[in-house]
Amino acid sequence: MTAPIILMRPGEANNRLAAKLEREGLDVWRWPAFTIELPAETDRLREVLEDLASFDLVVIPSPSAVPAVAHWVHDWPETVTLATVGEGTAKAIRAAWGDEVKLIYPAGDAEHSGSEALWAMVEERGAPRRVLFLRGQTGREWLPQRFREMGADVVVVCAYVRLPLELSNGQIAELIRGMTNEHPVVYVTSTDAVDVLMHALRPIPGARDWVTRGAAVTIHPRVAARLREAGFERIDMTSVDDETVTAHIRAFLEA
Repeated sequence: MTAPIILMRPGEANNRLAAKLEREGLDVWRWPAFTIELPAETDRLREVLEDLASFDLVVIPSPSAVPAVAHWVHDWPETVTLATVGEGTAKAIRAAWGDEVKLIYPAGDAEHSGSEALWAMVEERGAPRRVLFLRGQTGREWLPQRFREMGADVVVVCAYVRLPLELSNGQIAELIRGMTNEHPVVYVTSTDAVDVLMHALRPIPGARDWVTRGAAVTIHPRVAARLREAGFERIDMTSVDDETVTAHIRAFLEA
């Protein structure tokens, strides 16, 4: 029996990659780190979105955030520039709102993306007057703080809620059966997702050790560092396109 592949990327991208791997006859476990839902309280969000034209820059952090933001925003004012941290989210933004929307993002593979890479672009462009972050109920504070230090008026609003993975009874049973076989290959794309995985495994005796003795594929050095902290030793870096991810996963399976 081949080692299972645990896919943890949120959103439809996870299902697309899973379907591709399943067509190739591989054993795929779909464990998206987060499920995206709309928030229960929306008064503040609606108030801010009614005044979108007052913002120079709107930051959308991830591909899975785009459908939630698109629920609230159908068209962007011409004065607004969108910003994101990598090409994957940029593609999702173009798909949602078209090629005419103004958009800045760091080009290149995931290793050269992220908040720091976006910030370098912002510094070259100069300080925006007002910046809106449309994100989940929590998020990394590094980038909003950089804008504040630059003198921008920064508004952070919850546009969606991230619900972390909780293994179902069926997934737990599958995990316990799998622990008698080869160690898995895990594809994970954020530091938060690594923490979610470790938390989800905690109730099952031996599960964390079994998983971390396997291999991990990820997209950014910061995530790789968190994986090492969690106990993984075999870690490979990839870009986000499905063909490249598949090649890295297969390399571990065939090693």
